[in-house]
Amino acid sequence: MPITVHAYSSLDNSEIRDQLERLYDTSPEFGDGHDAIEQLEQDLQQYTTLYTAEFNTKIIGAIWSSGQGESKVLEYIVVHPANRGRGVAERLVEEACRIEESKGVKTFEPG
Repeated sequence: MPITVHAYSSLDNSEIRDQLERLYDTSPEFGDGHDAIEQLEQDLQQYTTLYTAEFNTKIIGAIWSSGQGESKVLEYIVVHPANRGRGVAERLVEEACRIEESKGVKTFEPG
């Protein structure tokens, strides 16, 4: 499955925000997608980058990279149920790590 990974430092685009809210509705880590977006918007102001996996312009996966310096925490990964088992999470983590490593990050911890 060919996906593209994008990094975001804000949720200024309402279409991206809406897609993420629907995606995080499927995550057990939050009460619902709205709760996830509220937390994400706060975290994006404090050393967090959002990475999304996109297929045909639709967001099908996401992960947060938090922290500063040479160590980051990867957390809140979610993949749309219809796309699970297709390697999306693995590809998303690999690409997020590659981008973060290019910025000098050396270690990653699960969140």
